[in-house]
Amino acid sequence: MDRTYNLRSEIASMMADVGVGLKYHHHEVGGGGQHEIEVKFATLLDMADKSMLVKYIVKNECFRQGKSATFMPKPLFNEPGSGQHVHQYLANAQGSMFFDEKGPARFSKIGLHYIGGMLKHADAILAFSNPSTNSFKRLVPGFEAPVACTYSVGNRTACIRIPGYQRDPKMMRFEFRPGDGTMNPYLGYAAMLMAGLDGIKNKIDPGLPLDVNLDSLSEEEMAQIHQLPTSLNKALNALEEDHDFLLEGGVFTPDLLESWIKIKRKEVSEIRVRPTPYEFETYFDA
Repeated sequence: MDRTYNLRSEIASMMADVGVGLKYHHHEVGGGGQHEIEVKFATLLDMADKSMLVKYIVKNECFRQGKSATFMPKPLFNEPGSGQHVHQYLANAQGSMFFDEKGPARFSKIGLHYIGGMLKHADAILAFSNPSTNSFKRLVPGFEAPVACTYSVGNRTACIRIPGYQRDPKMMRFEFRPGDGTMNPYLGYAAMLMAGLDGIKNKIDPGLPLDVNLDSLSEEEMAQIHQLPTSLNKALNALEEDHDFLLEGGVFTPDLLESWIKIKRKEVSEIRVRPTPYEFETYFDA
């Protein structure tokens, strides 16, 4: 049933030809044209460059083949959306600094503190990792997309997932699952790193992993867990309130944050005042 396998394979080969290493590619769980291509690890800046290159190659090769490609987070109602999961770890000459055989989920204290920082600042991170109004139509229950600020081993409904299949201590890592393809990778990846470093600096404890499928919890149980922002406006509010960690070392600057928030608020306003097809369906006969 995977009728675009050949096209996806051609695109994967093109990526390899220009130095973008791949782990695998496959059809995804969504509609007929949803796909996943997982890129091999690289340093932060190199990976941001490759993220842009991947999108360029995918869009242009699809156009050449008479098709169109979108990285829009939620193009189809009631179908799984498309995310951009970001695997990450800090490394030294020996490999991942996140590995500890005796630690919770085999994670070291430095790795757990990194997770703690990302969970603490997750709402603000979403202003960069999910910077579109469409982003938050993907972050809803029931579609393997995260809605709560938790971490877990092998659980795809968690905001941060430690892959249960990983076996190599040198690449011990986790993935941040909320992000999507509308992200500017240079800003998004940097924001994630700064949150993790703040967690290490301040020894932020994330607690124990919550290894349950969040979609199976009752409303009362979910109410006890911090929920991710449900709109771009709320993520921008969080960024306004929580951004000091981004300014450390001059990585982000106040004028960049102010400009970003201003541009994104304008997007929210422009979309808010425009009628949608569903509004016609609901209200046309009023």
